[in-house]
Amino acid sequence: MNKKQIKSIYIRASAVSLMVLSSFWLFGNAILDAMNISMDSFRIIGGLFLIAIAYQMVFEQRQVRKQETADTAINDETIESIAIFPLSIPIIAGPGAMATSLLLSKQSYASLADATVSFLPIFLTVLIATLAMWLSSILSAKLGPTMLTVIEKIFGLLLGALAIEFVIEGIRNSFNIV
Repeated sequence: MNKKQIKSIYIRASAVSLMVLSSFWLFGNAILDAMNISMDSFRIIGGLFLIAIAYQMVFEQRQVRKQETADTAINDETIESIAIFPLSIPIIAGPGAMATSLLLSKQSYASLADATVSFLPIFLTVLIATLAMWLSSILSAKLGPTMLTVIEKIFGLLLGALAIEFVIEGIRNSFNIV
């Protein structure tokens, strides 16, 4: 992909992530309550999705999809699709960020300033993710394909471990296991 397409992807991923996390901050508890979904169930399914992505990263199943995506990334629809899944959801706006947004929204605020301070971690998370994607596009141009493969495998393992933690925490809380 060219620089313009890469920039479009990380800007769209950031915008969608900010919208998703803002929606969870504003309405998430009401939606989960209305659908009778516990936060622990949300952690489990988010963790399972992340496990699938981590598996693909470690066992190079993403390489074929990356090449197909690169070959067809000419149109805006494909770029938007990449930006939404997997970048925005579940990587940036994943179970941990959504849970944090929900927890921040449970507080009652005495003023608009209090609410703004509560929302600040959400905004900063998305800002840092945007900067990381921008820097990674610059860094990946400097590294060779072998180093990128090594880094992808390492981060795939780390993502898998984080995903397992989400699943374990969700199961532990669902069944009151200490």
